[in-house]
Formats: sequence, C-alpha cells, structure tokens
Amino acid sequence: MTVFMRVATLLTIGFMLLAVLVAGSRADEARPALTVSVAHVQEQHLGGVVTATGTVVAWREMPIGSEAGGLAVVEVAADEGDWVAKGQVLARLNRRVLMAQIVQQRAAISEASATLENAKSDARRAHGVSSGVISQQTIDQRDTLVKTATAKLAGARALLLEYAAKLAQTSIVAPTDGLVAKRSATLGQVVQVGTELFRLIQDGRIEVDALVPEAELMQMKARQSVRIIGPDGQLSEGNVRLVAPTVDAKSRLGTVHVELPAMTELKPGMFVRAEIETEGITALAVPQRALIWRDGKAAVFSVGDDGTVSLRAITMGRKTSSLVEVLEGVVAGERIVVEGAGLLNDGDRVRAEVASTTLAGGLP
Repeated sequence: MTVFMRVATLLTIGFMLLAVLVAGSRADEARPALTVSVAHVQEQHLGGVVTATGTVVAWREMPIGSEAGGLAVVEVAADEGDWVAKGQVLARLNRRVLMAQIVQQRAAISEASATLENAKSDARRAHGVSSGVISQQTIDQRDTLVKTATAKLAGARALLLEYAAKLAQTSIVAPTDGLVAKRSATLGQVVQVGTELFRLIQDGRIEVDALVPEAELMQMKARQSVRIIGPDGQLSEGNVRLVAPTVDAKSRLGTVHVELPAMTELKPGMFVRAEIETEGITALAVPQRALIWRDGKAAVFSVGDDGTVSLRAITMGRKTSSLVEVLEGVVAGERIVVEGAGLLNDGDRVRAEVASTTLAGGLP
C-alpha cells in the first residue's frame, strides 16, 4: 500500500469518527429536557399544628380487690360498663361464718364482763374486812383477778371489733365515682386477700396518650387545644393536660396527655390521631412534596441558572401538613424542584416552570 493510500484511509476514518461525534451531539441537543415545577426557598410561617398518633387510655384506673381471704362471692352487683357511685356495693362475699363468730364473741364479752364484776365484788369485800382476818396476800390476789378480768374483757371487745371489720370487708364497695372497665368477680369464686375483682375508671375520665417527636415536644404546653381524629374519622375536641417530663431513649418520642370531654364516644385502647395547636414560627421552609429520599435521608433538587439540577441533602425541623422546616441544606432564594423530582438524577438538565401557590405549598 502506497503512502497516498494510507493517508486517504486515515482521512476516511477520521471523517467517519467526526460524523459519529456530530450525530451524537445533535442527538443530545434534540433530546427534550424534563419539564419540572420549581419554587424559591424562603421564610414561611409554619402553622402551629403538630400531628401525632396516640392511644386512648383511662385517666386513672383503680383495681378493686378483696381485703378478706377464703370467702366465696355470693353476689355480683355491677358489671362492665356500669356507672357506680362512691360507696356503692359492687359485690358481696359469704358472711355467715363471720356472723356466727360475732355472735359467739358477744357471748364471750358478756361472760368476761360478768367475771370482771364478780372479781371487783370479791376485791371490795376483801378490802372491807377488818385487818388480820384476811391476809394481805389474799387481798393482792383479789386485786390481780380484777386486773386479769379487765384485760380479758378488753381483749374480747377488741376481737369483736376485728370480726366486725372483717364483716364489713365482705361488701366490696366503690371507693369513688367511676365507670366499671373490667369485672373479674364471678359467683362462687373463692377469693384470696388482694384478688382483683373489678377495675374502675375514676370519674369515668379518659384521655389520649399522644406520642410526639422530641424535636416538637418543646412546643407542647398545658391547655393547648387538640383535635382528636378517631378510628372512624369522627372528630373530638380536647386539651393538653400534661406533658410527660421524660422522652423514650429508643423511640425519641415524648408523651403528651390530652384530656377528653366527658361525653366522648372514644373507648380505651383505640388508636387515634391528634392535631395539637401550637404558636407556630417563621422559618426557612420547603413544600413537603419537594422532598425525596435517598439512602434513607431527606433531600431536594436545586436548579441552577443553566437548568442543571443538583441533589441537596437537608436537615428537617418541624412539619405541617404542607411545609417542612429546613435547618440545613438550602439557602433563601434558591430554586428547588417541587414537581417531578422523583424522576431526576444529580446533574440532569431540566426546563423549569414556576409552580402555583397551591402546588408549592405556599411558596411562590
């Protein structure tokens, strides 16, 4: 092959490579850029509502047990769901043995009382006899008998009081007004000391234990208004009663106790959602729908002046239904993608359109 032919071959190959490059460049230019909606990052008023989940619980549950042991239940006078008043009888235990013991003890008291009177009479006669007729030892013995009889009478009366107290324990009564949440007592059941027979919700009051993230817990204060959304979607109004002083070290959640109105239809054990009204703040924020998640972390796509997007990891603060506070990651005035971010990769070129107010969650 001559030199001329070799040069011609190289030139031909060069022209072919140049044509391929030009075609590729034209293809890239012809490829349409994805159209996305963008909005500027700026300070926004984050509405003072913190959303949390929680469980309906009793305000104060009181276990009602037996103070007597070895006695059978002979009457059950209350059932689950009943409203009871303070002092109302809930159940009765068998009292026949105790009644017999009381009768027997009263007889013992009468006997001890008679013995005491007889001892006193003997002591009076001994002291009234002329000196020398009865020895001093005999007089001392008569005095001792009086003391002994007095002690036996006092012991018999104390035992009667004990039997009376045990008799009173056979009536299981409500210690306060409330709602019977659980009944364990059954007819014929032989109870032991401490056996739980009923569980009472004091005053019938129930509340919600709402679990709030630690970042938002500092906003919680007593008497704040709360909307409770039940499992059926029904709304109830409540107020923050107490903010728990500790946070769970594993879940990083704190408990906010929300009191409910007396006539609520919610039941203990129900799962509910709580919307707690707070004062709100003004802070740098982005729309919730602008967020994407990469490697388990929140991020947004920032749009440069040339239409190129860059992925920005952000640190989030408090949230509302449409906005999320940004603590780190973006600056005021920066353009971010609010629609179409899920289809993008870092470095893609886009055609940006300004999002509507509704679309951007309030950001122009």
